[in-house]
Amino acid sequence: MINLVGQIMMRSQDLEFIFRRWKDIKYYFPYSELGNTPKWRTAILTCMDCRIISNIFGIDDPGEVIIIRNAGSLLTFDSLRSLLIAIYEQNVETIIVVGHTDCGGCMTPPRMNQIIMNISERTNRSSDEILKILNVQTAEEAFLGFTNVENQTNETVANIKSHPLFSAVGVEVQGYIYNTKTGEMTKL
Repeated sequence: MINLVGQIMMRSQDLEFIFRRWKDIKYYFPYSELGNTPKWRTAILTCMDCRIISNIFGIDDPGEVIIIRNAGSLLTFDSLRSLLIAIYEQNVETIIVVGHTDCGGCMTPPRMNQIIMNISERTNRSSDEILKILNVQTAEEAFLGFTNVENQTNETVANIKSHPLFSAVGVEVQGYIYNTKTGEMTKL
């Protein structure tokens, strides 16, 4: 356990060093010069997966796009809220939804139940108590798992396109699948 704590502390120190050095990175420019409107007037809804980095979208500098992440690139209440702010407050005109191969959001009900059990074991709380804390009845409600990335990404695109608060202002919506093995981006 002490070794793990030491590793966490070391990573924290490394992160602090990186933050202090950020201003010296060649792509840095003062954030005070940035407005809240993204240069490309685009928001990207993508997965939280660590293999998805901004470089795959061709983003070089801060201020070019808004990136919204959640497990599975889903249109959830929070991503809906973020997209509405992006459109109505930050002048976004295009939304790009990017799913990816080998997504952790692809999970069956038994796997979602196993996650609840894992949480239960690590927190010493019952499964029922975990569900109550999450304000849901089932593990499926908690984790919103799906079985096919392309179908889920298409569904998210369709949900955004048909949402009355997006369609009313003519926001363009596109969907892509990023292949985590080959680096290819396929338009849906």
